[in-house]
Amino acid sequence: MTIVMIGQKGLPARSGGIERHVEILADGLASRGHRVVVYGRAWYVQGSVTPQNIEQVLTRGIRTKHLDAITHGLTALWHARSLTPDIIHLHGTGAALLTPLARIFLPRSKVIVTFHCIDRVLAKWNFFAKFCFQIGEWLACRMSHRAITVSQDLARYCLRTYGTQALYISHPLPSSSFEAQEKDLASHGLQKDMYFLFVGRLIPDKQAHRLIEAYQLAKKKRPDLFENLPLILVGGASWTDQYARWLCGVAARAPGVIMLGEKYGQELYSLQAYALSHVFPTASEGLSLAVIEACQHRKPIIATNIPANVEATGGHMHAVPVGDVEALADALLAVAMQNSTERMQMANQAEAYVARVHSVNDRIDDLVRIYQQILYGVQELVSPVSG
Repeated sequence: MTIVMIGQKGLPARSGGIERHVEILADGLASRGHRVVVYGRAWYVQGSVTPQNIEQVLTRGIRTKHLDAITHGLTALWHARSLTPDIIHLHGTGAALLTPLARIFLPRSKVIVTFHCIDRVLAKWNFFAKFCFQIGEWLACRMSHRAITVSQDLARYCLRTYGTQALYISHPLPSSSFEAQEKDLASHGLQKDMYFLFVGRLIPDKQAHRLIEAYQLAKKKRPDLFENLPLILVGGASWTDQYARWLCGVAARAPGVIMLGEKYGQELYSLQAYALSHVFPTASEGLSLAVIEACQHRKPIIATNIPANVEATGGHMHAVPVGDVEALADALLAVAMQNSTERMQMANQAEAYVARVHSVNDRIDDLVRIYQQILYGVQELVSPVSG
């Protein structure tokens, strides 16, 4: 099969859940002998070497907050006409706006849309952008040949909102090729198992500002516990420069809070592997790869009790209500006071859960079966149920 991926910023993935999701899919599909063409954006790829066995085409676009994705998607779709692909796989509800054009431009291709999150609820978008995302949702569910969701909660949303039974395929997540190295901590003055870690985009919905408030409150309650237990924030802005600058100011005035910016590869892996605990105070998610990775590292997870986080961890987490600074502070205190055996008990349960649900080979096989069913009528679909 020839498979085209549109909607991601490019490969190799430096940040962003969609980019990393697509990289894993593309690698798995290529390893099974399929031709995979990924469309990227020059500003994101920045001359990096495309992963082996994957073809990448960079197309033009207008790099602004509201036009970057759709204009790159349009030029990618136009270029894809020359490839006569079997599958056009659109990622995200923004890219889903291209569904009718994909069916017109390439009538012999089958159009798949993966629904990664409910973009229209994110605070960074204005009214018109949110309206466009809602149209994208409808097109993904009603005009594609098949809609896929990365979580069961999103599958329920598609059924409840649009009357469409989307197929659920969780994020495939392979074991990392990196090895944790304490020297990666030393450059930031950190010590193994001696810091809380937040990894995510610096957007209001991730609620990093609430986490800083909670950390300061916990530190006020038990200064002895938090004297040498900093809070580390890793991530960059995503068309939210104003919020990110404000957050930097908040962090600068909060003793013990350190912002490291975006980190990738080996350095990020070490930061994740050696954290005392991973904290996700987010208000909304599709299904966070950062949460799943935290489970892989067998670290205690503190997260808001939204359905996506409960699903990502199998419920094996310290759950707190969204926006509840007091409860978040208490969770930080609870983890800080636990001994290593207590921390590992929940962490091991979470790791076993994600190893089963996010098996990379099983999930790639699920996707191939969906492609085959749409193209050839093969009826051997597997939609895994996480329980």
